[in-house]
Amino acid sequence: MERRLSDLFPTRRDILKLGGLALAGSWVERVTWPLEVKAAGTAKPRGTARQVIFIEMGGAISQPDCWDFKETRWTAKDLNPQKINADVTLSKTLFPRMAEYMNRISFVRSMRANELIHFVGQYHTQTARALNVAIAREIPAFGSIIACELESKRKADDTFPTYMSTYLTKARAGSIGSGFLPTRFSGLDLDPTVVFDSFGGNNEGLNRLLEERWRLLEEFAKVSDAERKSLGKAASDYKSFYGDARKLQYDPRWHGLFTASGDEKKKYGDDEFGMGCILARNIVEADAGCRFVYIYDGDKWDHHSYIFDKSRPSNHYYTCNRLDQGLTALIDDLASMNGKEPGKTLLDETMIVCSSEFGRTPWMNPVSGRDHYRDAYTTLWLGGGVKGGRVIGKTDEEAAKVLDPGWGHKQQPYMDNVAATIYSALGIDWLKSIANTPSGRVYEYIQTAPLGGSEFISNDEIAPLFE
Repeated sequence: MERRLSDLFPTRRDILKLGGLALAGSWVERVTWPLEVKAAGTAKPRGTARQVIFIEMGGAISQPDCWDFKETRWTAKDLNPQKINADVTLSKTLFPRMAEYMNRISFVRSMRANELIHFVGQYHTQTARALNVAIAREIPAFGSIIACELESKRKADDTFPTYMSTYLTKARAGSIGSGFLPTRFSGLDLDPTVVFDSFGGNNEGLNRLLEERWRLLEEFAKVSDAERKSLGKAASDYKSFYGDARKLQYDPRWHGLFTASGDEKKKYGDDEFGMGCILARNIVEADAGCRFVYIYDGDKWDHHSYIFDKSRPSNHYYTCNRLDQGLTALIDDLASMNGKEPGKTLLDETMIVCSSEFGRTPWMNPVSGRDHYRDAYTTLWLGGGVKGGRVIGKTDEEAAKVLDPGWGHKQQPYMDNVAATIYSALGIDWLKSIANTPSGRVYEYIQTAPLGGSEFISNDEIAPLFE
């Protein structure tokens, strides 16, 4: 009886069971290897970070209540604002611990968004470019660009993917794959609500599944010629996927990722964000090849109504406390762990960035909530070479209008510039471009005139964070 491809290759359910590798991109036409890469400017990457943890606060943070605090007629009366220094006031109610870390933390308050819809905003956050439907299928996540750029620096015993994420398949835009890049540069997404149970305990079932699939792949040569040709390049993608999975299977560092004590869960928070932060900590500590971790916090910030109503299941008190708990626990642990260089901690070597896809209106709507806002929002930065205690950018008395971008450019910084800054910290030239894309359109790491975007964007890093 003739074997068929459907008998050999995994279903979508199988892939998700193994951690959600973004194999959907396997059906996108690839570039012809090697890449035709060239530098378009005189960027001087800083190389101050060994790895980066990026936290996306899905749904959009309210800048006037949080990191650009402004007391207005819409401010809740119980926020207990504490003046940290001349430039920073934080709500002790919303962020009970963050004030302790302000000597390490810097804020960029002059951010601007291209979009006002969650899906396209989250797409922009993952890819560092505005959505252009004509070529969207070939555009990689910027984490995949990082994986491609750092491929040559992987050690012989590195088994973890260079790019990993948590809970990202639950985002409105899903987990963006590697686009025109080879599938090995896709992110491995782990759902922190299930992987501690799935991978942290008895792995006999997983091992049996992997071994059986590997055996079937080795029988691929028995498939008819017509069927084999119909699969094309995806055959090597799947074989690479299972090859990498087998390496993980036998690496004790992999199983060590999914260990969290009851005290740690209490410290971080026992939900998708807190457990995602524990995963990120464990990934960085393992030093098994991952250099970029993307944490998605579960789209909790979309407070269109009753933002300060404690009787509601989702409100600003809950959301901010949750972030404060997980983030400060992550800072504590990384700051207490030895880095790879003598005299440095893992926090010294790890840049942490927190951002949402856009901001929220400084004024309240008729149902006591804040709506989507693009003209100003705030990002948080620390570690990995970031100078603490900086405030970049200045807004008006309502955090509605940016009065000074604060970074040496007339334009406000966008998510594109956040990615450029991350590239720079990891030692990547952010002014590079790739010429041999499937569509023939040059792919710029950072675009100044984005296809699908509406405004000119500076392609610079946010330099004052380091200076």
